[in-house]
Amino acid sequence: MALFGWQNAVEAAGVALTASSAAAGYGPEALRVPIGNPSVAWMTALGVTSASLVIAAPGAIDWRAVCLARTNLTPAATMRVRVGGPLAPDYDSGMVPAGVRVGVGQGLHLLPAAVPGTLLTIDIADPGNPDGRLNVPLVYAGPGAEIAIAPQSDTGLDIRRGDVITRGGTVLTQALSAARSWQISVGFARDAALGWLDELESAAAAGRNVLFIPRLAHPRAAGEAIFGLLAPGRRGFLGPSGLYRIWAATITERL
Repeated sequence: MALFGWQNAVEAAGVALTASSAAAGYGPEALRVPIGNPSVAWMTALGVTSASLVIAAPGAIDWRAVCLARTNLTPAATMRVRVGGPLAPDYDSGMVPAGVRVGVGQGLHLLPAAVPGTLLTIDIADPGNPDGRLNVPLVYAGPGAEIAIAPQSDTGLDIRRGDVITRGGTVLTQALSAARSWQISVGFARDAALGWLDELESAAAAGRNVLFIPRLAHPRAAGEAIFGLLAPGRRGFLGPSGLYRIWAATITERL
């Protein structure tokens, strides 16, 4: 099964963000800026490689997924997710691997099921980080909706270069960006179970970042997941009854 998350508590009105450490000008409020640039990020003070982020909402949220995107975390990084107060949390993952893969810099934790609560705490530890501090430009924390995707769904890199070709045919390359992306195909879904799809597409149309996790239980889930901009395709019917639908979309990592 795959999961979509579009109700990000980090960006919601009335939600308070606090961090145990922050460099000057790099407080947790920077997480509300929806770009994955390390210059606009929550960053700890120099020498601090273990820190906590607390997300306090005015009303209960069904917490299901936490994603740390575009970070400087190493594969040795660990994270802990707690829902509720620190003394008697309703959920506590304990300190577990963040799942960061080389070249991706993305941590992910999935709760086994949605846990309601107003308070979420994310503890991050990466003591061997070569930068000597943590840099986290984007965070998703919130609910999620599961759906089965078709086998023809695939992933790749959206590579942008500023190439110049000389008169002699020599190609001078200038690397600009490389964003991970997924072509998502849903080949069989019950129409009655897709009420959330309208909300997802509305969030995408508004330019809000969406979390997509193609394989929830896979060891590479953190490396395959994408937090970025979704471009929905058209919906179709599977058969004349109208009970089943097909759908497609493209999602691209937010740089």
